[in-house]
Amino acid sequence: MAGPEKQTDDARQGVTGTGTRYVLLISFAAALILLLAIAWVFFGPSTLDTETGRADGDGNPPYTASENPSEGWNEAPPAAAETP
Repeated sequence: MAGPEKQTDDARQGVTGTGTRYVLLISFAAALILLLAIAWVFFGPSTLDTETGRADGDGNPPYTASENPSEGWNEAPPAAAETP
């Protein structure tokens, strides 16, 4: 003898018909748009040069060689003192 059978809506433990999937979809889309907008604010549009593929600030830094470079960096270390 089988027990009483319930309909699907009666057997379900949660409330149905609240549109949860749509709330989740809209929230996900809004969060994605917000993250893209924040990334646009911080990084801006791409400014790559069409011929080199490099941005304006990708060049070498403007360092110049000094007139009299120090040669002290390649001197031998001082001799160790002898212990008696």
